Amino acid sequence: MPSASKYGALKIRPMAPADAAAVAQMARELAAVLDDPEPVIDPNDFVRDGTGPERWFDCLVAEVDGTLIGYAMVCRAYEAHMAKRRLWLSDLYVRAHARRTGAGRALMTEVGRLAIAQGAEAVYWDLWRLNRLGKAFYGRLGAVEIDDLAIWRVASQHLAAASGESH
Repeated sequence: MPSASKYGALKIRPMAPADAAAVAQMARELAAVLDDPEPVIDPNDFVRDGTGPERWFDCLVAEVDGTLIGYAMVCRAYEAHMAKRRLWLSDLYVRAHARRTGAGRALMTEVGRLAIAQGAEAVYWDLWRLNRLGKAFYGRLGAVEIDDLAIWRVASQHLAAASGESH
């Protein structure tokens, strides 16, 4: 959806296969901002997993004059005990030179529209506790921190290896 921003004619649209290399590069940039190790990303994985009828994620890109300046990646989630659909925002990134232009807000607006279209009651994500700018940005969108919830993770190999163990 084209919209006006301080940056010019901003367009938010679904990622196309031709965008995969640029999205992969932005994912590397995001990892650098987070001081994470540089990820090994094959853009073909983004094409496989983010396009077509059996995709694992939806990716929206922010584009100005044919150049991608940001992306938002979401996955479907379901809370069985509440019988509610949700979206999980795995990444939101806007390139440094394009921040404070409305691109992040436009991406989140489209994530909201996608959530509504898919019948999701909310969008969730994790955020580094020290990310004050992120907290302020999301707060302006009406987001609230869930302080009684901790995000945990385990590598799938550990779960597979633990399948025969009892504790």
